[in-house]
Amino acid sequence: MIVLSNLPTVQLSAQEQPLNAGALFLVFPVGAQAVGMGQTATAASGRGEAAFWNPAGLATLANDEFALHSATLVAGKSHVLGAYFPSRGIGVLGGAVYLVDYGDLERTDINGNTIARIAPRNFEFMASYATSLAGSFVFGLSYKLVQFRVDCSGDCRDFPAGTGATHAIDLGGQFQVGPGGGGPLRIGVVLRNLGFRLQVQNQAQADPLPTRLAIGALYELHFRPAAGGTPDQAFDLKLAADLDSPFGQVGQSETRFGMDIGYQKLLRVRAGYAFVQDGLSGPSVGLGVESGSLGIDLARAFLTGSDLQADSPTFFSFRVTF
Repeated sequence: MIVLSNLPTVQLSAQEQPLNAGALFLVFPVGAQAVGMGQTATAASGRGEAAFWNPAGLATLANDEFALHSATLVAGKSHVLGAYFPSRGIGVLGGAVYLVDYGDLERTDINGNTIARIAPRNFEFMASYATSLAGSFVFGLSYKLVQFRVDCSGDCRDFPAGTGATHAIDLGGQFQVGPGGGGPLRIGVVLRNLGFRLQVQNQAQADPLPTRLAIGALYELHFRPAAGGTPDQAFDLKLAADLDSPFGQVGQSETRFGMDIGYQKLLRVRAGYAFVQDGLSGPSVGLGVESGSLGIDLARAFLTGSDLQADSPTFFSFRVTF
């Protein structure tokens, strides 16, 4: 879901207080693969970006992975650096650093003169663990240290400190449906951003975290290979669907659908559609290319039903596996 932060306006008077952006950035999408498929990633597996959607998806990582994700969103620019390491008999361990930069904002006096610059930022430091349990069931857990800060340069005499931090966790599971636990259908369930309120100024203005419960499914269909070809030398199609809603609330569910078609991991073409309550629904498209240990994914979302005068968000992911 593409959402906007409650950020200060571009011009702040000397008497205005910094507005707490809270932790809405926790629902910003991360990873071009997921975005290209309409943000359907609750049942996704085998990729490091799964940590931001359902940490259980990390359990199927086959190799060490280092990844860089960046996005140009309506609210600002985001950057993620992550690393994940599978270990036989233990599971998958890793973590990520996540930054959302909302850009510098001008602070003006009553005459409209610029007297300072405000720099709002969100940070997340995440540690994740995933492992296989009984049968085809996998489990994942992520711990998050979440921070919102507003730095000021220039005349900041009446500008109160704008820094707050809190903690949260994600809990998720996935399982495959089919004979021997190896069927084409994968189901995922995750509770995201369960934690304490983010307090920047005082308790009365503390913001609750965007806790969400999501359920998703992914079905994989393999086409028949060409004459003389082996099963792994054929095209395949992945169909995915997600349903999520604010935890403990009714009537605000959001649905997303996506597809991914391609030849092995060499070339993938993706498309999807997100039906979102806040008017920022829309389609998305994506492309993935992988050769050897290197992989690149691109995606773009096209917003509809929105009055925002902004370019459609773009996403880029770069991976190295060992």
